[in-house]
Amino acid sequence: MSRSLRKAWNLSTAVLALLALLPLTSCEKSNGEVGIDFVDESALAFGSKKAVALRSWTEEYDSLLTLRPNSLVVGSYNDPVFGRPIASFATQVVLAAVAPQFGTNATVDSVFMILPYSGWYGDTSAAFRVKVHRSAVPLTDSIYYGFSTLTPGLPLCDTTLRPDALVKTLKTGARSGKAALALRLNAAQMQQWIVDEAIARPGNFSSNTAFIEYFRGLIVSGTEQNEAMYQFNSGDAAARIRIYYTNDSIRNDTSASGKDYGLFQLALSSGVQSFNRITFDRSAAQFDFADQDTVEGEPTTYIQGMGGAVTVLRLDGLKALVDSGYVVNYAELVVPVREGSNLRYATPASLSILQVNGSTKTLIRDYLRGNPGGNFTATGVFRKGAYRFVVTRHVQDLLRYGDTASFQMMLVPERMASSPARAVLHGSADAVEPMSLNLWYTKPN
Repeated sequence: MSRSLRKAWNLSTAVLALLALLPLTSCEKSNGEVGIDFVDESALAFGSKKAVALRSWTEEYDSLLTLRPNSLVVGSYNDPVFGRPIASFATQVVLAAVAPQFGTNATVDSVFMILPYSGWYGDTSAAFRVKVHRSAVPLTDSIYYGFSTLTPGLPLCDTTLRPDALVKTLKTGARSGKAALALRLNAAQMQQWIVDEAIARPGNFSSNTAFIEYFRGLIVSGTEQNEAMYQFNSGDAAARIRIYYTNDSIRNDTSASGKDYGLFQLALSSGVQSFNRITFDRSAAQFDFADQDTVEGEPTTYIQGMGGAVTVLRLDGLKALVDSGYVVNYAELVVPVREGSNLRYATPASLSILQVNGSTKTLIRDYLRGNPGGNFTATGVFRKGAYRFVVTRHVQDLLRYGDTASFQMMLVPERMASSPARAVLHGSADAVEPMSLNLWYTKPN
């Protein structure tokens, strides 16, 4: 056997023997080029451990795409750290059944817009003002961003209520099937726009394409005095506008089995055009995008959904390793959350990492197939915890193919277009527990 093969055989045998002893030993410190360190019980975290220098700061996310988001969001709340985000949404609606027949002398009695909750954020016990308008313009753009313009037309609803997102909502003649916000819409307007229009111009109701062109869509907004945000799933089958009406046939039916109302429905759908409109008032925020130390890094960085804030990282320490010959076996990024910062407003359940290359932002390779990692774990009364990311493949790619311009990453909340959640993070310049990138590596002889 050649000398090089014997060395490779000895190295493999040593590693396997050490792995076999794992259940019998506590974590060992690295004791050389082929020591052993285990993190999160990963069998890949072997070799010498090296902390890699990095810099971090906070930026605003540019041009957040909000077309057909996971959730439609409406509301506002005042955050003492981040300021006040404000969200509204626009959506097309479709016919539950084409070519409706409302009968003779049809009269709309009541109309309810039912929006099943998919989440909420902030003080849900506070009074909440919400408004619904018909859109004055078609929602037919091929793409929408958080800054895209809403153009409200005539109003359908302006009400203040105390939503109870945990209790099923019972309304006239129908139960939503799950917790939902139920808004009473203007019956006279819906009489004119739906019942009278279907009778006078049935072509507008002959297909959903024709109806969308005619009706355009709805805009749902709140006010800056609200103290919560609510999320709604437009793909939920219970997301409907229910129009209750009577006609001569219903009114004249005196039999015991006769119905006392007719029901026609418009449906929300995940397949139609919809988008979230998001703005921010940061006049009282604790940080300033224009005053970030991108040279030395910041002691605190920030993450906020809906494009409010992202944390940028420069992996400066990797530059020295590009031609070192090191083989990276495991790489982990640990991002602590500022203790106590998430007691009132919860942190995102998980974050994603984007590779930044100029104006292009893409998921790093470790997360393209849904690898575990990036989840928040917390303990104790003050919810002390951190986000942990396995970034082994990304680091390997940077060392093998990257140039120094590609050593920049961005931390963003998952489902950023529809999640208001935010987090205060330990930056790279934190004096006690900075965010860290740790590598476990071997260096072949």
